[in-house]
Amino acid sequence: MSRMINAMANEHPFQMLFDTFGRLPGAHVESVNRQAYEILYDILSVPVEKPGRCILLRAPRAGHGKTHLLSRIQHHLGASHEFIPLHAAFGCQIDAATVIDDALRRLLRPLPASGGLCVLDLVTRRLFAAALQPLVGSGEVPCQDREGALAALRSRPIETFDFHHPNAVTAHWAQENFEVLGQRLSVELAQRGDLQIREVAFWVDALFRFAATPVENPLRLRVLADVVDAGNPGDGVLMERLEALLGMLSQLMRVVLVADDLEGFSTDETAALRLAAFLGALRQSGERLDVILSLNQDIWQSAFAPRLSNGLADRLSEVVIELKPLAEEEMVALLESRVPGLGTRVLDRVDRVSAGTHARGLLRAAGVAWLRASAMDSTAVPAPVPVVAPVAAAPVRPEVAASAFIEPVQADSWPSPEVSPPPPALDPPAPVPAGWPAPVETPFQGSFAPDPPVSTWEIQPAPAPPAASVFEAVPEPAPAPVLEAVPEPDAAHAFQPAASPPPAPTLDTDRVDDLLRQFRERYGRGN
Repeated sequence: MSRMINAMANEHPFQMLFDTFGRLPGAHVESVNRQAYEILYDILSVPVEKPGRCILLRAPRAGHGKTHLLSRIQHHLGASHEFIPLHAAFGCQIDAATVIDDALRRLLRPLPASGGLCVLDLVTRRLFAAALQPLVGSGEVPCQDREGALAALRSRPIETFDFHHPNAVTAHWAQENFEVLGQRLSVELAQRGDLQIREVAFWVDALFRFAATPVENPLRLRVLADVVDAGNPGDGVLMERLEALLGMLSQLMRVVLVADDLEGFSTDETAALRLAAFLGALRQSGERLDVILSLNQDIWQSAFAPRLSNGLADRLSEVVIELKPLAEEEMVALLESRVPGLGTRVLDRVDRVSAGTHARGLLRAAGVAWLRASAMDSTAVPAPVPVVAPVAAAPVRPEVAASAFIEPVQADSWPSPEVSPPPPALDPPAPVPAGWPAPVETPFQGSFAPDPPVSTWEIQPAPAPPAASVFEAVPEPAPAPVLEAVPEPDAAHAFQPAASPPPAPTLDTDRVDDLLRQFRERYGRGN
C-alpha cells in the first residue's frame, strides 16, 4: 500500500521526458523547432525520382527535441516514404548486416485487417509488376490481351500478383514459370536502378519465396531468414546486397535512413569514423537515398570531427539543420501542452538555472516544481471555519430574587414590562466580502440604568440569530411562574441589618397556683 501511495504521489503531467522514433508523440507544440521542421519537410517531400540528401540534424545538447521532430516528420510523410531507423549493435556498431536486419524488420510489420500480410508482401508484388510491364509491352512475354494486362500491371499490381488468390492468373503463371521469369525480372530491375544483377537476383529469389509461401505457414519468416543468411557472406557481399535492396526499394518510394540515438559513439572515435564512411558509401551508391544523421553538438565535436576528413565531413553535412534554444513564449507553450491554462504559473516556479533552455530540462524542472507544490498543498493546514453557536433555549433559573439576574444593558434599549419587544427586521444585512474579518460586537461600556420595578421574573431574551440564516418562526417561551411581588427595599436602608425578632411570651405563675389549689379542694388531695 505504501508503494502505491508513493507512486501516486510522484505522478505528474511532466513525466514523459523521452520520445521514441517511430512513435507519434502524445503532446506537441507547433512553435517549438518549427523552422527546423519546415526545412526538413521541404527537403524530404520530393518526387521519387529526385536525388537524395545527407542531412546533419544537430542540437546544442541532448533534450532539444531531435527525436520528437523526426517522429512527426515520419508521421506526416509515412504514406509516401519508408523511414528505416538504424540501431547500433553493441552501442556503437552500424554496418551492412545491422542495416539489412533493420530494413527487413521495418518491412515485415503487419498490415491492418489484411489476414496476415505485411508491407514486404506489397513491396514484392509492386516490384514484380513494375519489372513485368516492359516484358509484356515488348511482346517478350506473350499475352492475348496485351493492353488489358498492361493496365492491370499499372493500376492493380497488388491484386495482379496475389499468389494466394485462386483467380490471380498472372501470379499463378509467374509462379509456374519463375525459373525463367525470375532471371528476366532481375535483369530489368537491375537496369532500372543501375544495380548489380547478381545481388538483385538474390533479392528477387528471396522475395518470391517469401511472397509465394502461404500466409498461414508458420515457417514463412524462417524461409526468408534462411535465404538471407545462407552461405555466411562477408562484409563486401553484405554491403552489395544492402545497396541492391535499398536501390530496389527506392524505385517505388522515398527511402530515408535515420541514425538517431548515437550516444554510444561519444567516446569511440574509431566507431564514429566507420559510421561516417559507411553512410558516405551508401549515399554514393544510392542516388535516391536520403540519410539523416541526428546527434548532439558534444558528440559531433568529441567523436566525429577529430577523425573525419574534409571530404567525408562535407558529405555528412550536405545539409545542416541546427536546433535552437527555447524562447520564453516557447517555454510557456511547452508547459501549456502538458497543463493547459497553467503554463505561466508553472514557469514562474521553475528553477531556470537547472532547467536550461531545452525542452527536456524544462519539463524535468517543471515536474520538480509540480511535486513541491503538491507537497506543500498536502501539508498546509486549512484556515479554521468560524463556528456559530446555536441558539439554545433559555435555561430555567433558580427561585431567587429577580434583581440578581438583570444584566447591564443600555437604558434606552431595555423593553418595559408592559410593551412587547419589537419584531426582528426581515432585511438581511449586506454580505461581508470574502477574506474580511467578521464584525465583533463590543459590550456596553456605559453606566447601569436603574432597575425598573417588576412584579414577576423578567428573563432576558436570547440574542437574535445571524442575519444570513433563514428566517423561521421562533416559538414563544413558556410563561415564567408568577411569584408574589417583592416590594423594592428603600434605597436608604438597603444595607441596614434586619430587626431582631420579638421576645417569646412569658408564663403567668399566679394563675397556675390558683388552679392547683382548686384541684386539691375538689378531689381532697393534699398536694
